[in-house]
Amino acid sequence: MKLRIFFILFLGLGFFLGTDAEAMSKVFVRKQQEGPLPIGVETLLYQDTKRDRPVLVEVWYPTNAKAALDTPPDPVWIHPQEIRKAPIAPSKSKYPLILMSHGHMGERRDRSWLAEKLVPHGYVVASVEHHGNTWSGYNPLVSLRFWERARDVHFVLDRVLEDPFLRDSIDANRIGFIGYSLGGMTGLSLGGAKAENVKEVIYLQQQKYRELAPELVEQVDFSEAGSDFRDSRIKAMVLLCPAAFVHPPHTLERIKLPIAVVAAEKDHVLPHREHAERIIRHVKPVKVKVLKKEVGHHTLLNRPSNLGKQVLHEAICRDHEACDRGKVHEEVGDFTVSFFNEIFRR
Repeated sequence: MKLRIFFILFLGLGFFLGTDAEAMSKVFVRKQQEGPLPIGVETLLYQDTKRDRPVLVEVWYPTNAKAALDTPPDPVWIHPQEIRKAPIAPSKSKYPLILMSHGHMGERRDRSWLAEKLVPHGYVVASVEHHGNTWSGYNPLVSLRFWERARDVHFVLDRVLEDPFLRDSIDANRIGFIGYSLGGMTGLSLGGAKAENVKEVIYLQQQKYRELAPELVEQVDFSEAGSDFRDSRIKAMVLLCPAAFVHPPHTLERIKLPIAVVAAEKDHVLPHREHAERIIRHVKPVKVKVLKKEVGHHTLLNRPSNLGKQVLHEAICRDHEACDRGKVHEEVGDFTVSFFNEIFRR
């Protein structure tokens, strides 16, 4: 019952959640005589002492390990087969790094299907968990300071490039980013867009999200919200059903790096005409994929287990009968891999 309540909150408190306009020329297929390398996984815990903020990171990477596959226990979501604490496979060239940011009240492993697509193509994936904005540790006052998410990504990138486990395997000149839902809005900040009129925008959301009580909003100092959080080390990004609440069009035009946007035509959480299309109109260059067939906002989360289908809120784990979540993951995964391959010339 407690687990179910958490995921009802995931849906209900999501005030910042979370035509193939240009088809990719081809999907890159890695050529290997022995097939793709297994997926290694490691959880890293960093502490940002300046902000007194813990930052958890899930890292997936290629490995040559022959150990038994070890998927960490998760009763409600299906994850890829992975080997925990395996060594990183040696490579003639360093691996590109893809950072990931989750949606409002999500967590670092809720899009592990993307790692399953990227790692066999020779990518290291580092998924950041944003303190205070997870389903198991939600703090509304911390969550309202959404700009701390961009700082999390800055901090993690600094740490990962110095981490003894990863530093010799990562190509610092080939770094990408994937943001889902509120993580997409985090990506806009990292790309150079500046938030404006944040407090006013949040007040406008109160009619839709009644938990944003005025007395709560008044406790937050928004003076830093409009700062420049651009990270020039990030060379390309994919935004999945992104939020676009606080970045006006003229600030979106500040973004110059290549961006791919994936939108769901039936997204009832962040209607794509209000969010994704706003980004598409004002950010250049951009590649676009609009998902049809009744694909919803939460279709881009992992597939639920049988238990998950029983305990998770319907809106999170149940798709329209015309929508196959696994096939959508394949389609979006291929689009994402092809986009990064094109940028990083793999």
